[in-house]
Amino acid sequence: MITILIYVAAACLIIPLILIMIQKFIGRKIESSAELQEENLFRDLINPKKTGLKKKIDVFFDRLYLGTYRRIAHLPFVNRYVKSVRRKITNVHAYDEMTLRKQIMKIVYTSLILVMFTLLFLIFMNQDLLTSFLILLGALVIHGHLMHRFINRVEDRLMQQMSDLTSDVRYHFHRHSMVDEAIYDAAEANSNEVALHANRIYGILGSPEPVKALEEYYEVAPNRFLKIFAGLTFLTKEFGDKKLKDGSSRFLSALDKLKKEINLEIIRRQQLNYHLSFLTVIAVAPVLFVKPIEDWAKSSFPTMTEFYTSKLGFIMKLVIFLVILLGYILVKKLQETNEGKYVAKLKRFKWEKRLYEFAPIRFIVDRLMPPENKKPKLIKLLKESNSPLPLEWFYIHRIVLSVVMFIVLLSSFIYMHSFSAHNTLYAPTKTDVIFGELNEFEKEKAIQATDLDRRIILQMKGVKDNLSDRIRLAIQKEVPDADEKYIDSTLVRILNKHLLFENEYLKWWEFLIALLVGIFSYHIPVIVLAFQSRLRRMDMQNEVEQLHSIISMLSEIERISVETILEWMERFSTIFKEPLQKCLLHYDAGHVEALEQLKEDAPFTSFVRTVERLEVSVMQIPVNEAFEDLETDRAFNFEQRKQDYEKVIDSKKEWGRNIGFAPLYALVFLYLVLPLVYMSFTQMTSYYDKITNL
Repeated sequence: MITILIYVAAACLIIPLILIMIQKFIGRKIESSAELQEENLFRDLINPKKTGLKKKIDVFFDRLYLGTYRRIAHLPFVNRYVKSVRRKITNVHAYDEMTLRKQIMKIVYTSLILVMFTLLFLIFMNQDLLTSFLILLGALVIHGHLMHRFINRVEDRLMQQMSDLTSDVRYHFHRHSMVDEAIYDAAEANSNEVALHANRIYGILGSPEPVKALEEYYEVAPNRFLKIFAGLTFLTKEFGDKKLKDGSSRFLSALDKLKKEINLEIIRRQQLNYHLSFLTVIAVAPVLFVKPIEDWAKSSFPTMTEFYTSKLGFIMKLVIFLVILLGYILVKKLQETNEGKYVAKLKRFKWEKRLYEFAPIRFIVDRLMPPENKKPKLIKLLKESNSPLPLEWFYIHRIVLSVVMFIVLLSSFIYMHSFSAHNTLYAPTKTDVIFGELNEFEKEKAIQATDLDRRIILQMKGVKDNLSDRIRLAIQKEVPDADEKYIDSTLVRILNKHLLFENEYLKWWEFLIALLVGIFSYHIPVIVLAFQSRLRRMDMQNEVEQLHSIISMLSEIERISVETILEWMERFSTIFKEPLQKCLLHYDAGHVEALEQLKEDAPFTSFVRTVERLEVSVMQIPVNEAFEDLETDRAFNFEQRKQDYEKVIDSKKEWGRNIGFAPLYALVFLYLVLPLVYMSFTQMTSYYDKITNL
C-alpha cells in the first residue's frame, strides 16, 4: 500500500514537472532568435494553424495555473502556503491579479516539485526513521532556500531595471521638461516589472488626490529606492523644477544621487550573492552523508558499531545536526539583503494572545514581568529592534521557548537512556576485529552471545544480592557443557552489560542540566533583540541618507516649513516612523519640545544632527540655509558607506565560509575521525591488557 502511494505521489509530481519543462522548452525555441520572428510573418500567411502553437501552450498553462490556484484556495493547509508565497511576491511586484496568480503557481510548482523529488530520493536511500525525519527537516530547509532565491532573483532584476529607468527618465525629461511625461515615455519604452511601478507612479501624479495615492504606494513599494523616486517625482510635479547655484536641474541632480545609491546597492547584492550564494546548500549538505558514513564505518571497522549504537554516538549525531541547523540559520542571516526586514508587522493568527487569555498563564506572565521602573528599558529595546510584540506577548515567547527547550532536552536524555538500554540488550556482542567485515560464522557467534546475555540480564533484572553467583548459575544452566574459562569470560561480559543496563535511567544532574538550559533559553530572546538592535545601525544610516535626499529637494522650495519636512520624513521613514509620528502629534503644542523629544526617542547620531538642523530652522534661519552644507556631508557619508560596505562584505565572506563549511568539518571530525581514534585507543588498551595478563 505504501509503495502504491509513493508511486502515485511521484506520478503527480512528474506530470506537472514535465508540463513546465515543455512550456519552457517550446517558449525558448519559439522566442530564441529574431530569425524565427521574421519567419513567423511568412508562416502566418502559409499555415496559420502553426502560428498559434505557442499561444495555445500559453493558454493551456494559464488555465492550469489559474484553475489550480482556485482549487488550492479551498484546501485547508496548502492554501496557507500559497498565501505566504503571495505575500512575498506582492511585496516585490506590482502585478495585476491574473499575472500575480500565475507567478505564484509557477513558484509553488517549481519549489514543491524539487523538494518532493529530493525528499523521495533521500527517503529511498535512508530507511532509518531518525535520519528520514531529519531529511524531512532538510527538505524544508531546501524549500526555504529556493523561496529565498526566487524572491532575491526578482529583487535583483528589479534593482537593475530601476537603474535603467532613471536613465530613461533623465533622457525624456530633457526632451519634455515635464516629469510626468518623462515617466510615461520611460514606462512605454520598457515592458518589464519596473514599468508597472512607473505606470503606477504616473497614475499618482495625475490622481485627483496625489498625496493619498502616494501614501498608499509607500505601503506596497518593494524597496526604498522606489519610494524615493516616487517622492522626488511628486515634489517636482507639485512645486516644479529649479536651477541650482551651479546651473544644474534640482530634479536631475537628485536623480543622479538616486542612481548612485541604486548602483551601490546592486554591487553590494551582487558581491554578497557571489560569495554566499551556495553556502546554504553546503551547510545543509552534510545531512545527506551521515547515514552513508555510518554504514561505511560499520562495514569497514566492525568495532565502530559499538560507538554508533552508544549514547556518545547518539550525542555526536545530535551535535552534528544542531551544527547543521545553526550553520544554515547563520548563513541565511548573512545573506539577508532586504532593507525592509525590520518593518514591524503582527500576524493575523495571534497565538500569543490566546495563550495570554488563559488565567494561569496570565498569572505567570504578570509575575515574571519586570517592575514598572524597569519596564521602559525593555520596551525601548523592543522599539530599537522594531519588534511588533507587546511586552506581555514577548514574555510569552520567552516562557514558551524556555519550556520547549527544557522538554526537548529532558526528552533527549530519556530517549538516550532507552536507546542505550536497547542496544545493551540487542546489539551484537563486540569482537576483537578492527578492520574488515565479520564473516557469517563470526556474525552468528556474536548474535548467539547477545541472545544469551539478554536472557540472563532480563532474568537478573532488579537483583542485587549475590549477583555474580546467580549469573554464574544461569550461565551453567543455559550452557551445560561450558568450561570454566568460557564461564568466567561470559560472567565478566554479562556483569558489565547488567551494570550498564541497570544504570540507564534519568539522573538528577541530567534533569538539572535540562533545567539550566531552559533558564538560559529564557534569556535568549533578549539577547536576540540586542543583536538585532546592533544590526539595524547600518539600516538607520541608509534611511538617514534617503531622508537627506527628500530634505535636499524640500529645502529648495520657497516658504517650506519644518512641519512639512517632518510630514514628508514620516511618510518615507520605516525605522524612525514611530518617533516622527509622535513628534508630529505634539508639534503644535510646542515646536522645540517636540523636536527635543524626537532626539530622545531616536538617539541615532546622524538622525540627531538632522533634527538639530530642523531646530535651528524653527528658531533662527531659513531651512535652505540650515541644510546648506548637506551636500558636503552627503558626499563624505557616501564614500564612507562604500568603505563600510566593502568591510562588511569581506567580513561576511570570511564568516560565511567558516560557518558554511563548519557542518562538513564537524561531520568528518566528530562522526568519523574522532570515533575511529577513540575506538582504536580502546582496542589498543584491550590488547595491552590481554598481553599483560599472559
